[in-house]
Order: sequence, then structure tokens, then C-alpha cells
Amino acid sequence: MRPLKYYFHNLFYRNTNTTLNSIQTKGIKESFYYIKDSLKKNKRLFFVRFGDGEFVTMMKKDHRNYNYNEGLDRELEASFKIQDKEYLIACPINYPYDEFHASGIYKNFSWQEEMVEIMKEKKFSEDIIFENPCIFQCMAVFKPKVLKAFLDEEIRPLKKMFIGSTEKKIAEKLYGKIDFYVKIPPKHAYETINDWWFEIELNAKKSDLIIPSAGSTSNVIALRLWNLGIESKVIDFGSIVDAVDNRVSRTWIRLQGHKVRRLLIKTDREKLSFQKKILFLRKDIKFYFRNQIM
Repeated sequence: MRPLKYYFHNLFYRNTNTTLNSIQTKGIKESFYYIKDSLKKNKRLFFVRFGDGEFVTMMKKDHRNYNYNEGLDRELEASFKIQDKEYLIACPINYPYDEFHASGIYKNFSWQEEMVEIMKEKKFSEDIIFENPCIFQCMAVFKPKVLKAFLDEEIRPLKKMFIGSTEKKIAEKLYGKIDFYVKIPPKHAYETINDWWFEIELNAKKSDLIIPSAGSTSNVIALRLWNLGIESKVIDFGSIVDAVDNRVSRTWIRLQGHKVRRLLIKTDREKLSFQKKILFLRKDIKFYFRNQIM
């Protein structure tokens, strides 16, 4: 059921910002099902997510989670400039207003026009339709059964590599068996990339699916694998693995991160105490009413 604010928005709001209208980004469902279909049709498919942090770096500024790095900046720009039907770029600008919009979960950034200016300065293409970078967190919160079916059918059966700081056994709860596990630091991963990159190159060709979970460095990993001609699927799932790990790294995890339990097979789900059941119920009730207007 769609929240009241969705109907109010469609009745009364008109987007007149012509600056933002130069950027086209798909809605959550449109992007999710397009990627799902593309995974079935293509042996090679990259899904690369750009968010506010990547744009902060390309503005040559420090991000709240890491300091500016010239090399990271350069490789992020190169990643965004790839134009290929098998290299899907998710862009954090001009999201269509759909039923998934919710404060703290998914909404447009207040400084989108500055991001558009960066795109113009760097001569990024504006004539393509970008994917949505928030599909997995939104599907986890609002459509967990649909996302679980996707994981069961398209992700868990594949021979895969995981690159991240999350422990292997936690990541396997979400993605299924991990055949090649590359451990990286939880912060400032780009500064140490030369220490662990050889492990990725060693096993990339043996993997059907590669899951980078390295923040902005995930985009660099995708770029380098693309340039190596790796014929695999490379998918950045974002922060949902943090929710499985009970790591409150994002606002959406604090508000509704417990919904990811529904993505796991029953034997991997934590047995909830009575107190936790009450806590999650209170969160759901509060979020439901809050979401009608925010």
C-alpha cells in the first residue's frame, strides 16, 4: 500500500527544475527489474553505484568517512565515463518520486544541482538513463520477499567472490557460499588497494559473480575489472550486508534494518528474544505512521 504522501505529491507537485531535468534516473522498481532481466540475459554485467560520497570526492573534498585521495578521484571519474550497455551506472540525481520515497531510507539529495555541475565540468554523459543506486536497500525494506527470491535465483547459486571487511560467514548469510574471499580494511580501502588487488586478479576469471563491498573503492574495483576484460558479473549491493551484520552504518539500517532478516534462509535468522520482537514492532508502527507524511 502506497503512503498518503505519494498521492499528495502526484496531485499537487510539479517538477519545474530544468537543471535537474537534464539527468534521467530510473525509479526503484524499473531499475531493479531491468538489472534482474539483464543478469539473466548477459554473461557479463557490471552494476556500479555512485552516491553522494563519490561526488564529494570528485569535488576534491573530504568525505565524512574518508579523506580526499587524488588517485581515487581520478579512477572514479574514469569509471563514470564508461559507456557500455554491459556497464550499468547508478546515479544519485533526480530520482522519480515513487512509493519508495521515505525520509531516512530514500530521497533526493538537497545539493543535487551541485552534482549536476560536477557532471558538466567533467563532461559526463547526460544523454543516458541511469540506474537507481538505492534499489537493494529499498527492496530490502519494502519488498523483502521479492528481493529474497532474486537472491535465491540469481545470486546465491553462482560461484562468487566477495571483497569487503564483513566477515565471510556473515556475508554468506546474505549472498550464499563465497568461493573467494578478499579481506580489506573497513576504512580507507583505496589507500591499501595495492596490498590486496592481486587476490582479486588471481581469482576473478574463476568467478561468475564478483561482489565489491568497499565503499567508493567498489567503483574502482569495477573499473579495473572492466579494463582487464573480466567476463563476469560485478554487482555492488551497497549497505545491506551491514544490516545483516547488525552494523548501523546508515540511517535506513537504524530505522528499518531489521527487515533484512526476511532475506535470509530460516536457519540463518537470529532467534529473536521477546524484547527484540517488541522493539522491532514498535519501530515498524512508528515508521508506518511517519512514512505517511515524510
